[in-house]
Amino acid sequence: MKFLFDLLSRSPFWAIRSEAVPAALTALSRGPRPTASEMVWEAAKPSILGKTGGKIQVIPVEGVLTKDGPAWYGSSYDSIGKAVETAAADPEVKHIVLAVDSPGGEVTGLPEAAASIAAAAKVKPVTAMVTGMAASAAYFMASQARDVVLTPSGEVGSVGVRMMHVDYSKMLEQDGIKVTELSSGKYKTEWSPYKPLSEEAIESEMPRLASIHQDFISAVNAGRGERLGQQMREQRIGEGRMFSGNDALGHGLVDRLQSSRDFYKTIVSESAQTDAVVPTLPRAKTTHAHRLRKG
Repeated sequence: MKFLFDLLSRSPFWAIRSEAVPAALTALSRGPRPTASEMVWEAAKPSILGKTGGKIQVIPVEGVLTKDGPAWYGSSYDSIGKAVETAAADPEVKHIVLAVDSPGGEVTGLPEAAASIAAAAKVKPVTAMVTGMAASAAYFMASQARDVVLTPSGEVGSVGVRMMHVDYSKMLEQDGIKVTELSSGKYKTEWSPYKPLSEEAIESEMPRLASIHQDFISAVNAGRGERLGQQMREQRIGEGRMFSGNDALGHGLVDRLQSSRDFYKTIVSESAQTDAVVPTLPRAKTTHAHRLRKG
């Protein structure tokens, strides 16, 4: 499980719903831990609907998002960006759909993936279909689509950035492990996971945190434009809060409420297809990190 700790702590900046990562850490540290055979969930891969000449590219944005992390944890920005760019360049793809259900993820790689979505939306229809939640980094990307559709029971928002430092020195101590670090440079190891984080280290990073947060707000403002309500503009897109159903619609965070089944039927029909197929994405046999609840 050290790999997962390394994944969670490799970047201090995360655009993720607040309870997602702590839930994963609690489950991992207190057990019972999943076995290798139980780790069978994988983020769905891009799929195609429709026939030649009127294809619809469906690109999943699922689970905890990382730049290049494992599929069993969630979608990666690298794969999302590549799929979007490929679909945008394919003349047979008439519509790109981001199938979103994610609590967000790390900041590294996020702006680049969002930029790919924004660029694609300038040349062909791009819709974010939120079937569960589009929180933080997931909403950052969804907001760059031409339109955002939300299921009536879904929710969007959590616009903000959080810093995370994982200190598992006590856990190692209980296991009889002591880490001694040698370094040059006063601040080289100030973010070490083998000791508590100092106040000085926290203060030094707050300007970076504020800057990333402002970039997030600017991106959502650019993507949603005049559709955003005045309250969202004044409150910096909700200051990290989530919004569901009619509230999200009223604030201009989404463009309409619609079930995923009706949505796919509609766009297939609009693409002049007769075989209105609704995609079936893989279901988790274990849970995403944002859904881990033990005990």
